[in-house]
Amino acid sequence: MKQVRIEPKGSVYSVQFVENGRAQEMDVRQTYADAEDFAFYLAGQLQLDVFYLGKKVDRHSKR
Repeated sequence: MKQVRIEPKGSVYSVQFVENGRAQEMDVRQTYADAEDFAFYLAGQLQLDVFYLGKKVDRHSKR
């Protein structure tokens, strides 16, 4: 399964591309909003969904 994940990493957020259970960190952002923007950009390019803490994220959700 391929997906883009946002994972908390201390006080920052890691944006990861996950394929077959293996995660590759793509970027680290200072805020959730910045991480979400980048994650949705990446997911759009790859035609994938975005997940945060195991749940699918709706692009228009507010955190």
